[in-house]
Amino acid sequence: MRIVAYLLAAGLAVVVLARLIPGEVNYTSPSAVVVFAIVLGVLNALVRPVLQLIALPLSCLTFGLAALLVNALVFYLAAWLSIGIHVTYLGALAGTLTVGLLVGILHRVFRASRGW
Repeated sequence: MRIVAYLLAAGLAVVVLARLIPGEVNYTSPSAVVVFAIVLGVLNALVRPVLQLIALPLSCLTFGLAALLVNALVFYLAAWLSIGIHVTYLGALAGTLTVGLLVGILHRVFRASRGW
């Protein structure tokens, strides 16, 4: 259920951001958003842990700000690898924050619906 919530949040973040800040985030079709969400999920599973380990000393010095930048870099890389998605670096930073917010909301909704 966690994976579905994350993929849904990533796709929804792109759609919402494309409406809110169209110069920073754009997509060409709904299928491009689905591919982007899958690519982002794979990169978060494989690449992000390595990058966060490398950035750990800097993250400790900046009280976690480097972790936010690593997440934005992974979001930008996923957009670069996905055909039909255009994201600037500022859009990637906004996307990282939006995905985090949406994942938190979706986890709370799913947890409430299960009665935990």
